[in-house]
Amino acid sequence: MIKLLLFFQQFSIWFKILLNELSNNLISLFFILALYFALWHFPQTIDLLLILNQADAFLFEVPLYFFLLMVSAFLIWNIPKYFYYYNYKDISFSNLIGFIPNQHYKFQDRNKSVRYHYQVRVHMRKVLPRILALLLLIISALSILNAMKLFELDNIYTNFLEPTNTLIYCIFFLFLLLEPTIYSHMQEFINKIPKTNAFIVLLSVGLIIFIISLGTLNTQTEKDLGNLFLSNSALALFFFTLSFNSYRFLKEFPQKLFYGVVLFSGFILLFSFLALNFIPEWASRINPLSILILSLLSLFMISFVLILSGKKLKLPLFSIVVVLCLFSSRLFSESSDHYQLTIKPSGVDRPVMEHYMYQWIKDRVDIIEKREGKFPVFLVSSEGGGSRAGLWSFLVHSYLYEKSNGNYFEENLLSLTGASGGSVGNAMFFAEAQLAMSGNKKANFKTKPTNGYPALKYKASAVYKENYLSVSLLSLLGRDLFKETTSLFRFKNRGKLLEEQWSDTYKKYFSRKSDEDILQKEFLSFYNNITNSKVRITPPLLFINTTHTQTGNYNVISPVKYTHLRPLTGMRDFIENLQKNYPDSSIGLSTAMRINAGFPYITPVGEVKKSSASDKQYSDQYADAGYYDNVGGIVSKGVEEVFRNVLHDSFPELQDKINIKHIIVANSEERKIIKTQTQFEAPLTTLQNVRYGHTQEIIKKLGSKYIIKLKPTMIPLSSSESENIEEVLMIKPVLPLGRYLSTVAVRSMEARLNKVKPQLDSILTVN
Repeated sequence: MIKLLLFFQQFSIWFKILLNELSNNLISLFFILALYFALWHFPQTIDLLLILNQADAFLFEVPLYFFLLMVSAFLIWNIPKYFYYYNYKDISFSNLIGFIPNQHYKFQDRNKSVRYHYQVRVHMRKVLPRILALLLLIISALSILNAMKLFELDNIYTNFLEPTNTLIYCIFFLFLLLEPTIYSHMQEFINKIPKTNAFIVLLSVGLIIFIISLGTLNTQTEKDLGNLFLSNSALALFFFTLSFNSYRFLKEFPQKLFYGVVLFSGFILLFSFLALNFIPEWASRINPLSILILSLLSLFMISFVLILSGKKLKLPLFSIVVVLCLFSSRLFSESSDHYQLTIKPSGVDRPVMEHYMYQWIKDRVDIIEKREGKFPVFLVSSEGGGSRAGLWSFLVHSYLYEKSNGNYFEENLLSLTGASGGSVGNAMFFAEAQLAMSGNKKANFKTKPTNGYPALKYKASAVYKENYLSVSLLSLLGRDLFKETTSLFRFKNRGKLLEEQWSDTYKKYFSRKSDEDILQKEFLSFYNNITNSKVRITPPLLFINTTHTQTGNYNVISPVKYTHLRPLTGMRDFIENLQKNYPDSSIGLSTAMRINAGFPYITPVGEVKKSSASDKQYSDQYADAGYYDNVGGIVSKGVEEVFRNVLHDSFPELQDKINIKHIIVANSEERKIIKTQTQFEAPLTTLQNVRYGHTQEIIKKLGSKYIIKLKPTMIPLSSSESENIEEVLMIKPVLPLGRYLSTVAVRSMEARLNKVKPQLDSILTVN
């Protein structure tokens, strides 16, 4: 009984000291938690782990990612030492780089008979920073396993190791190391190994060789994700070996140089981060995962400077800055115009939908009557899903256009709608096809060998091969965060930067003039003078959808008026609401694309400043269309009903000559019920899945006869090799959800397009 009471007494002492020491490692804890949530619970970064091995510059990008992780680990290990009084009292600006923060060790009582309280405190100060640094590397390694599990990429590692349970076991083991008695027993066991120093050196060198050798085996496939997990795990083991044997290592290595290099690396990366925020376009050349680590590491370094400065000034400077930032962000958010959408003048008078439909049918009467069999009318709904959805939609449209010599767009296509990435692909296709038609020309959607990507067959692939995520991540954790908390200076938000990235890349492949910026054109301008005699035929309707943040209502950016029509009741007319406060105005096509495809946090919600009836200023906010309907099918159903009514009332003789086809461009896989959720997880899982369920219901209403599904497709590892499966290594790349597609992922999607060509051909020809 006495032993049990003594155990609980010691545990109480140990736990109190742990909490106290964690407060000294608070910024390290925030860093680790931020990385955990980003790599384990945020979809746009989770799937980046699955394509890290697909990077075109693999031999640069993976080492850079590992380097940033290691620098982060070394900083988490060593930064807290600077916060102890016996260290920071002697630190100055001139000696910070190269200062040896070990002065607090000189005042420790090394007598083994000291009280347990003192023994635990001294031990924890040495070990806790190492454990937190090691935990960061373990989280990064197991996050790869977790991503594989979420995407159902089963292999020997996912079958043997359950990521969450393994992480819990690792944390439990690390906690054991914080107890001095247990730690000393483990240390004694390791010291019994013959020639311990030589063993540690050989182990460290062996781990480095192991990591490099795994990298050379990369073939950019799913199975190589296991090697990536092993490499990251080896990195964690290497750090464990080095940090827990640092007293041996630092005997041979100058301490002043060691601490100087660690701190200097942190500041160099901080200055790199600041420089990138002034020139954010450069971030697109760096893998998004590396940008994420760099951004979090830079915030960590800024926090270090604030805490150290506060200790020198005897002020809680870090706490003061954090509190002020929280208050100021709330204060400035209501008056800030940083996220306001760019409003553009428009001289286009929108017709009502039924009149537009009448003209659309009237222009095609001769074509319909002369056609053998039924005339197909296409209503396209494109499912959301990041860049892969946008590219898949763009590829499908490009093929149908090229196959029909433009007739798909000019004669048969009635409407385009969708959500998120799918709608972005719709808009990019529409912009080029419509400008070509208005100029009595044919658009060209295929690449030439001189376009820079000989392995890719379509211009859409070249457009979507760009990295559209790194700049947004950098701005989210950098310049936009600064703007949110200070409201200082004027610069472009990450949403506007995304628009410019889209426009610049699109212009590179589609613009006929160097100064022509197609995607920046005002949305309604694509429908200017559509009744002009020079225009051969009434173009299709492009609907771009978005979700009103404050009410959750579905908004449609439409070239026609429709709110008076029963089939479309409840869908708010974005342009009609905009023109109540901004007469004769609209927004750019790229702006419409952006507020339709707004990943949570990665892309800011778009704002439009308005005045209430009492002259109070506020902003309407618009977010991703996929929150409400991730395929845009409710718009297609409404358009179909209006079209049938016009056909019935004005062209009854053509009713039997027309066949309406709902083309669904889908990219998500069918979800399986793989396990029963716990009562704690069930509500969150429901929220995550309800959008998918709603989307599937709408797809069923549209019908699955003309659904074009994207699936990972086998391709040769090398684009220059023969496609004979017996002769070359075939791979099936993972297709990520975010705004970053590798070349092999793009090639896989083009290969899938080849697979569905018979289905697409039948859509054009079969009645």
